[in-house]
Parts: sequence; C-alpha cells; structure tokens
Amino acid sequence: MPDPDFTRMTAPVRAGVAALCLGAGALLGLIGTFAHQSLPPVGVVIALLTVALYVVGLRAWGGVRTPAAAGALGVGLMSGLLATATGGSVLVPANAVGYTWLFGITGIAFLALAWPHIQRAPQPRADTMEGSASATSTAPPEVKERPLP
Repeated sequence: MPDPDFTRMTAPVRAGVAALCLGAGALLGLIGTFAHQSLPPVGVVIALLTVALYVVGLRAWGGVRTPAAAGALGVGLMSGLLATATGGSVLVPANAVGYTWLFGITGIAFLALAWPHIQRAPQPRADTMEGSASATSTAPPEVKERPLP
C-alpha cells in the first residue's frame, strides 16, 4: 500500500490521487443530487453527512488540503451542473431542501478546507522498551538488594 502522506508521493501519483478524488467527488455529487429530495428532511441530512465524511476523511488522510479540495470540487461541480439545467431544474428545486443541499456542500467544503493542520511535536525515539530517557530521569536510583543474613 502506498504511503498515505500526500506530500511524500511523486508528482504523477499526486496528480492521479487528485484526479481520483475529483472523480469520486463527482460521483458522490451525482448520487447526492438525485437522493437529497428522496425523503425531505432525512434525505438531505444523509447526503450532506456522506459529503462531510468524504471531504473530512480526505482532509485527514492526505495531510494537506489538495485531496479534500479535489473531492469537494467534484461534489460541487456535479451538483452545480445538475442544478442549473436548461429550462429549470427538477433535480434541485428552489425549496428549502434544495437550498440546504447546495449551501450545505459549500459550508462543508469551507469548514473542512479552512480547518488548520495541527502538527504534533516530534517525540524522541526510545532505544529500549524502558526508553532512552532513563539516564536523565529524575527518578531515585535503584536500590541494590542485599542477601539475607
């Protein structure tokens, strides 16, 4: 399995991963656009939760914003293309559920991409299972056992 750290991948692999994220996002946008009106309050919630899990998962997996941005762009482009059909749209009507779907995608993408990347401080590696810090430890020295008289 390739290293999940996006920044360590070669340029062609990064381009391929971004293209896959864009394509999967477009497929998710297609499915969500068709399904969000299925059960009026529940359908849009499930569709938006799916988009949120996808975009946030890409953001957490890649370590950078590129995969999540490509995935969110795919969802947004497909939903936008389907919403602006010629002669009016029956897929995304101008009602509360349709607006929730379109603006919800935008809000999810904004929050996932604007979230800061928190880096942990590097931890020194231990030489043994007890750790290499035993020499500089503030613990009291070990007491040697004496044989019983």
